[in-house]
Amino acid sequence: MKAEHVTPNEFASKSFAPGTKQRSYVHVGELSTGSCMDIPVVIIAGKRKGPTVWIGGGQHGEEPASMDAVARVAQRLTPDDVKGTLIAVPVQNPPAWAFRSRHFPLDAPNVGDVAGLQNGEAGGVMSARVVSALTDAILARAEFGMDVHATHLDSMNYPRAMVTIRGDEPEDVQKKRLDLGKAAGYEIIHLWKRPGHGGVTGIMNRKGVPTIAIEAGEGWRSLEPFPSMLVRGLMNFLKYTGALDGEPVMPSIQVEVTNRYEVTADHGGMSHLRVKPGDFVEKDQVVAEIRDMFGDTVEELKSPFNGIIVRCSLLPTVATGARVCNVYQTDRKEWKSRRLPELEQKIVVSGFA
Repeated sequence: MKAEHVTPNEFASKSFAPGTKQRSYVHVGELSTGSCMDIPVVIIAGKRKGPTVWIGGGQHGEEPASMDAVARVAQRLTPDDVKGTLIAVPVQNPPAWAFRSRHFPLDAPNVGDVAGLQNGEAGGVMSARVVSALTDAILARAEFGMDVHATHLDSMNYPRAMVTIRGDEPEDVQKKRLDLGKAAGYEIIHLWKRPGHGGVTGIMNRKGVPTIAIEAGEGWRSLEPFPSMLVRGLMNFLKYTGALDGEPVMPSIQVEVTNRYEVTADHGGMSHLRVKPGDFVEKDQVVAEIRDMFGDTVEELKSPFNGIIVRCSLLPTVATGARVCNVYQTDRKEWKSRRLPELEQKIVVSGFA
């Protein structure tokens, strides 16, 4: 299927006839070589009436599992499947992806975060132009949204949904997002208190489009089972919003968490994990040990409360202040005896049985 090259304004004015599937490259700028930087977009206009929804991956260029998942869904679905219109953006930040970087490194004087900028700017730095093309053109017709993430370069994340809590919105608005977060079908729902949250997700929420994020996987890898976990969340989202037939696949337990603690090192050296993503830990349990380069233990890192390990840094290089684990606070000890979802059973962390 051939992709049409368009500007953001041209994309915004395009119409999509029911029963069609189209691809576009939306232009945002050029590299120093003159090579174009374009955002790939798939539009599936269903034969039946329904909502307009968007799904997007790759806001951070180091998270290929998110891109893979969105591309798989867009590849799989046809106008016969979709009700309404699906806007799928596998790589929302192609400049960062092209540079194998979390952000586009050539923004000046400061590097912009597509997931953090308060607003897009059509004439701004490259990252601001990306945000403008997304929020002002590509996603402008959306009624619901799901932003897909994986994790940082050195880490592994247990799957979860992330629901922004702004604190200044009517209760019914917040409930719509919370319901979307639950319907994604993950065991962990992070109610993230972020007043004034920016980025594409924050901007779309400010525009009145209920938008959540999901996250699972490893930095700079797209290895199973993580892409399939993200596909599962996307399909659940599309079913819940009415863009697809069927009901979301739900886990045996869902835990809502609000308090996240980043376990950091005071001493430099090499980290040795004692826990892995998905483990339940108790207050004062050792989660990692830091050894100096003579092999002596210089620090034991402990959990400050009962909770679930969501993120672990898998690279052992540690300097003062380095994040080693994230613990999400909960006293729901039944987590340890829950029935593990099929894909989650396939998570493998080297060094752990």
